[in-house]
Amino acid sequence: MSADETDTTYMPNPIPTPALARSVPPLYKGKPQEVAGTTYHAQLSEIFREKIYSREWKADSKIPSEHQLMERFGLSRGTVRHAIKTLVDEGLLVQRHGKGTFVTEFGISHPAGIRPISFAQSLHDQGKDFITLVLDKKVLPAPVDVARELEMEEGGKALFLRRVRLVEGVPLICQESWTNLAVCPGYEKVRFEEEPAFDAAQRCSGKKIAYSRIRTTARLAGVEHGRYLRCDESAPLLVLEQTIRFSDRTPFEWSLTWLSSGQAVVGDAVQE
Repeated sequence: MSADETDTTYMPNPIPTPALARSVPPLYKGKPQEVAGTTYHAQLSEIFREKIYSREWKADSKIPSEHQLMERFGLSRGTVRHAIKTLVDEGLLVQRHGKGTFVTEFGISHPAGIRPISFAQSLHDQGKDFITLVLDKKVLPAPVDVARELEMEEGGKALFLRRVRLVEGVPLICQESWTNLAVCPGYEKVRFEEEPAFDAAQRCSGKKIAYSRIRTTARLAGVEHGRYLRCDESAPLLVLEQTIRFSDRTPFEWSLTWLSSGQAVVGDAVQE
């Protein structure tokens, strides 16, 4: 497979997270969710997701009332409300006062191709105002996996960065990355709340970003990323791994991007 192809497959989390960066920032702290599948509301949430993803419940349509769902599934009002709230928190449902609960529109998509995906640029192009929160930013010795992927010396200086992007106060994207500071001098001093990472990398390196290798997987959020994205730990997320290179093919960043529900990655395929 060439460095520019997209590979859709299952894989374990490939990017090592430093132990000192695993604590959950105060903004996202809260009581951990119960393990998926052990409660009725978790199972009901999964049924609702399937109805949405299969388009049985179509975008912008009103779902059955709480009373109708109680009768249909033989569950209590509290269980039904909990399941609905889970999907509201994930952005799949929206409650309109005096009208009921509706399926949200899948309104955000990100273009994919041989060029790396800039999520900041993608949101900007779609007219979405967003806020970037930097949760972790640390200069650390590159672990062996990072060094191998970025073709750098093990133990060399690398920047571990974790950011969350919010649209209208809702966290949609969590990005975790390692960057080789030897090819991006001064990158660790960037204020990423104000400057997009791609812009900063090109400015610090004096090179143009041109290529990436992208892998996509579907995963459950888990406790940690469920907190970052304020969704249930059993929520399915789209996860993209990118190894990003400059125009001279030098790799500078290895990243993992977690996309909350309601987003898509769209590209063209050509058979020759």
